[in-house]
Amino acid sequence: MKTMMARYSRTLAKIKEVPYSNRQRAIKRFILLMDFKERFAKVKLKITRKLTLTHFLTEYCKMRKIPEDTFWKWWSAYQKNGIQGLVPKYRITSESTYPMRDQKLIATILIDPEAPLACLTTINQIIQRCRLIKPEVRSFAATTLARFSRTDGNVKLSFSPPLSDEEILVLKKYKRSTHKNHSRRATGILMINDGRCLLDIEQSTNSPSSTIYKWLRRFKDKRLESIETHSHCPQREERQAERQRRILDIVHKMPAAFGINRTTWTYGAIIQAYMIEYGCEIGSGMIKAAVQKSGYKWQRARRVLMSPDPHYREKVQHLLDVLQSLKDGEHFFFIDEAGPYRVKKYGGKVLRPDGKPDHIETPSKSRGKIQFAAALEAVTNQMTWVFGNDKSSATMLQLLNAIAENNRHCGKLYLTWDAITMHYSHAVTKWVNDHNQAEQGPKIEVVPLPVSAQFLNVIEAVFSGMKRAVICNSDYASVNEMQQAIALHFEERNAFYRANPKRAGNKIWDKQAFDLDKLAGGLFRRM
Repeated sequence: MKTMMARYSRTLAKIKEVPYSNRQRAIKRFILLMDFKERFAKVKLKITRKLTLTHFLTEYCKMRKIPEDTFWKWWSAYQKNGIQGLVPKYRITSESTYPMRDQKLIATILIDPEAPLACLTTINQIIQRCRLIKPEVRSFAATTLARFSRTDGNVKLSFSPPLSDEEILVLKKYKRSTHKNHSRRATGILMINDGRCLLDIEQSTNSPSSTIYKWLRRFKDKRLESIETHSHCPQREERQAERQRRILDIVHKMPAAFGINRTTWTYGAIIQAYMIEYGCEIGSGMIKAAVQKSGYKWQRARRVLMSPDPHYREKVQHLLDVLQSLKDGEHFFFIDEAGPYRVKKYGGKVLRPDGKPDHIETPSKSRGKIQFAAALEAVTNQMTWVFGNDKSSATMLQLLNAIAENNRHCGKLYLTWDAITMHYSHAVTKWVNDHNQAEQGPKIEVVPLPVSAQFLNVIEAVFSGMKRAVICNSDYASVNEMQQAIALHFEERNAFYRANPKRAGNKIWDKQAFDLDKLAGGLFRRM
């Protein structure tokens, strides 16, 4: 490096007036650039292939452990302005920053052992007289040195009675708070209680003595009330109430009333309408807080089942009366058909690694279909089912024969089903009449459900649970395999409720909670 400095001494002499620290950095950068230039020229002569400057620069920066961007900046600056472009721009200050470099300021300061801080007054006078020091520096020195040179700096403040343990805990909480004013007050009061001098309190709180004396006077009068925060602000509460009223007035109208081409509100649309209506801006946070405080929520419209049956109330009341007045030896059956279910691959919820969903071909090839009719006994929660080729009267007659055979020792059977044509066909009606006229077997009474009132048929929930259990995520090879899975599911369900007796349905047994007005809207899905 010394050899290169001697070789480029004329170039380095151009920056001899630059301050020492900046000059050394510029020299180091210049030597690195020259070293890179000489190495690149030597390597380029030795090899025959084309060598680019960028490729060699990468290798050189790795060897010297210099960022490539920084090296490129030095190279560009040197190409434009020569070695002067390599001089750092920071730490280049005016001559007034170095007032002691070209001249000496000598002052004799006498230090009194009894009052050692009194000499700070003399130092302050010297600083104020020196015009080579910047005005802001002289002002800061005057304020700081005046604080240290005060004669009352060692005064110890006090108050009575001293702080209790509870007051100390509260003040420490305020000291740790983010509220700067309360934190400074609590810090000052705690230091006064510890017997610290006034100068220490000023340094810790960065507050003048007049402010500290004001804190002390207020604390003596009101104790902790002088520091406690008071969140109650009538003016702020009035503004919040007025803002909330305005927002609710906007929400109660349609966006089109404010010239906004929307049918539903969003926070952005409310902000826009607020600006149009009241001529002032409002943030989304204020709108969210006002909406939340008012009890409003974003909700979707619910699709509910409505029964158009003109005799809806009479039929439901009859159903409830029969259910809740069943006697020993009487059974009540919810009857319905399910299917057809295609024998194919089904999807559904399943535990899988994240990002690896299962794929189902659409449309997928069907291997057949199954459908069945089933009956759910309301008291014992037992299922009776038969598989059929279609939803016809023949399948329903098979189910009715199975129900009558399994309950031949009962006194009476109640059957309820929906209002599809098959349930009131000639064959089914004739079978019920013939069975009631026979001397053997239980009597049968049909309790019809209202039109479009599937939510009253409890067996619908059983079908839904069966589908989630054995059909979703399934890929049965044949119709027989799916039938066996469905039959096994119902057998396991019957065994469970034989061991754990429970009536079928939920609210349909509670006459007090069963509201016909609400039921018409489909609000009681779980029966």
